[in-house]
Amino acid sequence: MRLALGAMALLAAGHSAGQPFGISPQSPIGNTRPQAAPDGQRWTSFRDFWFDYGSTRIDSSDTIKVADVASYMTLNPTHRLAIDGEVGSGDADMGDRRIDSVREALIKAGVPAYKIYTGPYGDPRLRRDRRVEVLFGSKD
Repeated sequence: MRLALGAMALLAAGHSAGQPFGISPQSPIGNTRPQAAPDGQRWTSFRDFWFDYGSTRIDSSDTIKVADVASYMTLNPTHRLAIDGEVGSGDADMGDRRIDSVREALIKAGVPAYKIYTGPYGDPRLRRDRRVEVLFGSKD
């Protein structure tokens, strides 16, 4: 009974099940990226994107990775994605721009924006300059 009332309250407030608070599918790409993952989320490394020095462009050979991630998300609609990368090394915002490049490519490939999180979800020992990691997550 409490669960049903809580769900009705969320829907009345404009939130739908499966979406983090403050993010809707209509949210623009800009500064609305969620930083906190849902409770109970486990993250597993899925694909890496490597960038050329001084570049934020996804290499043409990596477009298959974008399609692979989008296909995986279509087959696993309850999962979420996390994008992690080295931020603050070299050009101050190059890491953020690379993360945004991967995020935008995934959205263009059909991954819903509200299912993509950014932040330090990967293993910090594996972070490298010019590398962006895509992880998938599911609840326990």
